[in-house]
Amino acid sequence: MESFDFSQYQNRTSESVAQIVRGETALESILELLQQVADDAETHIEQHPGDRSMIDCGPGCSSCCVVNVSTLLPEGFAIARYLNQQGEESVQQAAQRLDKLWCEVRGLDDDDRMFVRRPCAFLDAQGCCSIYPVRPLLCRSITSTAAENCHDALTGKILGEETTVLMHQFQHDLYETLFIVFSTGLEQLGVDGRSFELAGLIRYLLRHPEAEGEWLAGRHLTWQDIY
Repeated sequence: MESFDFSQYQNRTSESVAQIVRGETALESILELLQQVADDAETHIEQHPGDRSMIDCGPGCSSCCVVNVSTLLPEGFAIARYLNQQGEESVQQAAQRLDKLWCEVRGLDDDDRMFVRRPCAFLDAQGCCSIYPVRPLLCRSITSTAAENCHDALTGKILGEETTVLMHQFQHDLYETLFIVFSTGLEQLGVDGRSFELAGLIRYLLRHPEAEGEWLAGRHLTWQDIY
């Protein structure tokens, strides 16, 4: 298999976002494209010669789900919509978990967030991701060949120790590239392409369904909005 051309992939994805026509259907097109590039990424990963059979990640493996996750606004809209499709009771439960978590982690940098070790609000009782089909790109980027190494690495980082975690490097690089170029494409489209911490963003979006239209109209969120 030929080496993957990240530069070409970056340009193609960014242009796809930037070429979306502004209007009432723009958000639908952006969300469709977001799902498409995530699906395409999985195809590229499967076709890549890197061995995924050694990856130890699976349902209930959630050691890494105690970190800040940078989330783009379209990713946030997709998650909020997914939660709303589950029904009012599910939305209320998610909102309560988000309120509790956000009170504990808002304003914390990455190291401090790992230190307090508060799990993601979207983990269920079995430690599985309840928003897995629409999870953020950066969540998709992380893998490990040994689940216990993830736990040791996070614990060691708190103690000032470094532990190597082997991962699928191509998968990591591909999703991080997608995150960056999707953000760039959104800025070229003329909307807010910045990212926000997952819990704070979804908490805000569930409370403010009008945020979708405001974002398309060019409004930029502020820290005060999320806080």
